[in-house]
Amino acid sequence: RGCNNNCPWCIVPKREGKLRELPICQGNIIQDNNFLQASRQHKDKVFDMLRTQKRICFKGGLETNLIDDHFINNITSLRIKELWLACDTDEALPSLKKACEKLHKAGFNRNKIMCFALSYGKDREADENRCREIYQAGAMPFVQLYRDFSDIKTEYSQDWNAWARMWQRPAATNAHMKKGTSYKNFKT
Repeated sequence: RGCNNNCPWCIVPKREGKLRELPICQGNIIQDNNFLQASRQHKDKVFDMLRTQKRICFKGGLETNLIDDHFINNITSLRIKELWLACDTDEALPSLKKACEKLHKAGFNRNKIMCFALSYGKDREADENRCREIYQAGAMPFVQLYRDFSDIKTEYSQDWNAWARMWQRPAATNAHMKKGTSYKNFKT
């Protein structure tokens, strides 16, 4: 696929600028979508701080192709509540599957591994297939409908919003995957 400059790899640098390592503050929520791009020294300082925390959440949407042994070894010593991964394109599925394998071997399961799945609200079959593959890899998919970063809110049909909502609720997602329920059966 050719890039249309609206892919996540083009949007994020335009919105956020160059990678900066910020001072480390006490807390248990790491909201940084670029955490895995930081220097090893910075990550080690963050891990040291997190060892004093409980119910730790990595909520930024970790890039699965950057999940390495250093990251896995460090998070196994932490009290993790949630790890949020990102799988915004079909091309990201192979690295997601490898990351999930590593995380499963380290003792994490779908109850702790969540995964953002970007949808442009154009190809439901492709988006549905990606969400299914994310689930089958052992992560809980969470659909995010694409939002253009402008003053005008990107609008989607009620049908697209209902479909996305099913993939944003773990109970609805589990029912859909296990029993084949339709998003049309869920209230938004």
